[in-house]
Amino acid sequence: MDKGKNGIILLILLISAFSKAQNFNIVDFGAKSGTKVINTVAINKAISNCSNSGGGRVVIPAGEFLTGTIYLKSNVNLHLERGAKLIGSLNINDYDLMPEGYYYSGKNYMGIFFGNDIKNISITGNGIIDGRGTSFMIQNTRFAPSVEERQFTRQKEDYRDNKSPEDGPLKFHERPGHILTVSNAENVSIKGIEFIDSPKWTIRVGGSEHVKISDITIKNNLLIPNSDGIHITSSSHVNVSNSTVIAGDDALIVTGFISGNEKYSFGNNSKEAKNIIFDNCVVSSKSAGIRVGYGEKPIKNVIFSNIIINDSNRGIGVFSRDNSNISDIYFSNIIIDTRLHSDGWWGRSEPIHISAIPSSKKGNPGNIKNIVFKNINAKSESGILIFGYEEGKIENINIDGLILKILEGKYTSKYGGNFDLRPAYSTSKSIFKNDIPALYAKGVNGLRINDIILGWENPKSNFFTNGIEIENFENILITNYNVSAAFEKKSLYDIKLSKGENYKLVNDLSLSHKTKILYP
Repeated sequence: MDKGKNGIILLILLISAFSKAQNFNIVDFGAKSGTKVINTVAINKAISNCSNSGGGRVVIPAGEFLTGTIYLKSNVNLHLERGAKLIGSLNINDYDLMPEGYYYSGKNYMGIFFGNDIKNISITGNGIIDGRGTSFMIQNTRFAPSVEERQFTRQKEDYRDNKSPEDGPLKFHERPGHILTVSNAENVSIKGIEFIDSPKWTIRVGGSEHVKISDITIKNNLLIPNSDGIHITSSSHVNVSNSTVIAGDDALIVTGFISGNEKYSFGNNSKEAKNIIFDNCVVSSKSAGIRVGYGEKPIKNVIFSNIIINDSNRGIGVFSRDNSNISDIYFSNIIIDTRLHSDGWWGRSEPIHISAIPSSKKGNPGNIKNIVFKNINAKSESGILIFGYEEGKIENINIDGLILKILEGKYTSKYGGNFDLRPAYSTSKSIFKNDIPALYAKGVNGLRINDIILGWENPKSNFFTNGIEIENFENILITNYNVSAAFEKKSLYDIKLSKGENYKLVNDLSLSHKTKILYP
């Protein structure tokens, strides 16, 4: 055998040995499959050894492994083989506490995974991560009704059902935190994993950059409060694709919360939420299928495309509170199906909700501007709501290609006929009685609507009113429209404009009737 061949064989052997050395099977560190052994120490030891050795793969083999909080570290790929299942412990003491000030004030537990100030991490494979959130809930016990909130609703004392769980949410004493928390990180990848039954948010990525989440499934108990799906906060260069999310709260989320400690080596130094793409996802939510907003930091340059939203409380929500400016958000090719849920959840079946309002006495909402909706097909039990607390806070909203049909459902009489702006200051501005047009806008400067069809399916409730209603506005352009009021009444209009200036309506496409318009 010549020297050249010997060299090649040696190189192959070295590569093989190196590859083998970079695999760290948790079983080799003492992990045991079963329903009684807590494997937290063994799994953390495997991850630490992997990271300290320069990086590699930590393998979770087939089997069921109970665990508490696992710390993610740089240069580690945590790989769940087919048949592998990581299961959260039911002992709350197996979960570590979040650092003070890191998350909401007060006592907050970590969940199964926690990683801060790290780089080059990934969670991959075909396994399952089970948060066992349902076990921390008090079954058949709903959150106590809020007398203060319901006093301004249409139904008042009858607004909430204190006797049955209805749509939830369920009550609880203590629970673990997010299944996966990653903050101040660079180069993050999550692929192929199935997350189930999260006790709180499922995935939270904060203050990070260069993040890719793809081909995952989230299946949470829809009665668990705050069991959000994929929550991206103050991060940049993020791509989420080809995933399914069933969440007992918002499903796909971008926020501007401050994330993690002030001192860190990695992550999104700008602390803005920007350059984020969600594509080709199917979601169902007890709150918003898509939520953009909340937090102090700016949010900009975000794209949502090819999304299906099923059986949700809201479709798309854009919320400015706490000085956060939101701009250049693009929604395209989205199918929305919303319905009224019981009142433990924020939202009243709006297919699209945009609001800029204070959430505290001294609060000040930021500006919302340059928001585009293109090719939206929606079915709902309420109308589109655009609400600016002060004029000038919402600017340049462009709706191009919208089909909306409004119908009645199981909870229409019990919970319908109200606007829900929560969280908002004051209580009277949070959730309150209001008639429901198919599209209502207030305090908007620059609203362009093109190629729109708004209709009703057998409306009965007298709080359903106008087709389009816009007040306190500047610069409205409506083109290529087919719009109708809920009923043919003298007091109702297909399009009602009031207290505004600079408006133009072009090309009425209605074939069934002459559009009835009230001008300012």
